[in-house]
Amino acid sequence: MNCQPTKCALCGVPSSLKCAGCKLVVYCSPEHQKKHWRMQHKNECAKPYELSRNEEVGRFFLATEEIPKDTILFTEAPMVIGPKWNLAEYEQRSTTVPCVGCFADCQLGLYRCEACQWPACKPDCPGLENANLHALECGILRFGAGPKPKHDPEAIFDYYRYDALLVLKCLALQIRNRQLFDQMMELESHYEARKGTPFYREADERTVQYLLKNFLNPLKKMEEQQGKTVLPVNDAKTLHKISGILEVNAMVIPLSNGREICGLYPIGCMLEHCCMPNCFYTFNTTKGMKLTFKAGRDIKKGEHLTTTYTHSLWGTQQRREHLKANKYFSCTCTRCADATEMGTYLSALKCMGIDGNTCAGYQLPLNPLDDTSEWKCNQCPIQVEADQVNFLLSKIGEEVDDAMDRKASVKQLEDLIFKLLTFLHPNHHFLLQLKHSLIQMYGHFKGYATNQLSDRVLEEKVETCRQMTKVIETLDPDSFRLSLYAAVVYFEQQSALVEINERKLRSGVPKLDEGVQKNYNEALHCLMKGKKVLVNEMGTQQGKKLSEEIEKATERVEAIIVSLK
Repeated sequence: MNCQPTKCALCGVPSSLKCAGCKLVVYCSPEHQKKHWRMQHKNECAKPYELSRNEEVGRFFLATEEIPKDTILFTEAPMVIGPKWNLAEYEQRSTTVPCVGCFADCQLGLYRCEACQWPACKPDCPGLENANLHALECGILRFGAGPKPKHDPEAIFDYYRYDALLVLKCLALQIRNRQLFDQMMELESHYEARKGTPFYREADERTVQYLLKNFLNPLKKMEEQQGKTVLPVNDAKTLHKISGILEVNAMVIPLSNGREICGLYPIGCMLEHCCMPNCFYTFNTTKGMKLTFKAGRDIKKGEHLTTTYTHSLWGTQQRREHLKANKYFSCTCTRCADATEMGTYLSALKCMGIDGNTCAGYQLPLNPLDDTSEWKCNQCPIQVEADQVNFLLSKIGEEVDDAMDRKASVKQLEDLIFKLLTFLHPNHHFLLQLKHSLIQMYGHFKGYATNQLSDRVLEEKVETCRQMTKVIETLDPDSFRLSLYAAVVYFEQQSALVEINERKLRSGVPKLDEGVQKNYNEALHCLMKGKKVLVNEMGTQQGKKLSEEIEKATERVEAIIVSLK
């Protein structure tokens, strides 16, 4: 007896498109599935997970059945979206700013919102009157007197603080939807733990006092004069709590124009962190920044649903420091507990040996979960104090950051990599950062076009890409966290392989030579992998552009392979 549904739940025609959540109803089309979801099914669909709690991690989602890779776990609209709350110093002083209506790039002083005078992409930007966008905070910003003096660049940068806007938007939620505001205020802020920290002091100076002085105190004065209340809650403590809520829970949304904004998602922020997660998320930038969480791999019944709040190519020390400072917990996942980081040696230091005698080993922490742990060589008895390791890595980190910030030349990056190989494992995350930049400069910078590179550099580029690929595929075996990063490596690897082959063929090597065939097959394999990992990056400008380049390269390599047969 067949108990499987066979008719569309909305119109009753024979159908086979199953609901991905419960698999208990079918539809004739995606349109009917969406309509039935809105009308009824969203309240009755059985989810393959449940909200649970324990003393160790608090709330978390637990898989109640096996969940196949790419299953959509949930979609969610943001409570609020706005400019990033943690702008870098150079972003705080940029004349190119996000439009307050739609976040498109615009120039300070060109166009403004007529009501509050904040910069906009055009006077009639639709977002200026959208209740979920600028209209949310515009009425409060109108109380600002503007920069003084008006044409002083320093006064302009000081007045238009975009990193304070998201806090103000959150505060303004109580005007539009008090229930949503109260729900937001229930999110974790770690208010007491943040007191006395640099994050608290910076938020007080740059956001809390700024909002009070320029907008909220003038609004309060008007409320007292007119005897009416616009914002029932607008005190410093609330602003600090909101700052903490954003620090702990806000998610970064990459826009198609390359800019980043932030959003608050009450369900999304509940997912547990893991440095080797089983879920990932994407944003629909054309439909209100809706968040979609998917299973990144097959998930077994009884597993926690996890995501990551750090970069997958940061070393253990960096990841754990970031989580302690911003999320207020110490990660103890299997990757953090493994001194070799799954055999990648992403944090390993080169052992200096004894009394000048070189050693082929690498220094690793005896206990990666102890910040004060000594480091010991895996080949000789040498041990190093944690303070010495931290000092060395701090200096190296400053040097790497400086090279990246000033956009170092090819020669400067080559020299820095050569120098750091004296101290670090070739897979160290600092070296991977530099190498990822260098492989892109080879073939794209003036004087370093692919056909201008020496045979030695081409071979080194291919080998570097192969080494990086091993790390990527170890730390992201299901290709859902390092998609763009990996796609760049695959693309650069194939371009070098194709150039090597073209040189071989021009020099008279037969087209059926085993090495030539092998290189072309490897190049095509790289392009296929690049295409695969970009599937979830098509909503980003970089993802679309890279996908187009990979598609063109694939056609070219396939044509060459056919011509060689």
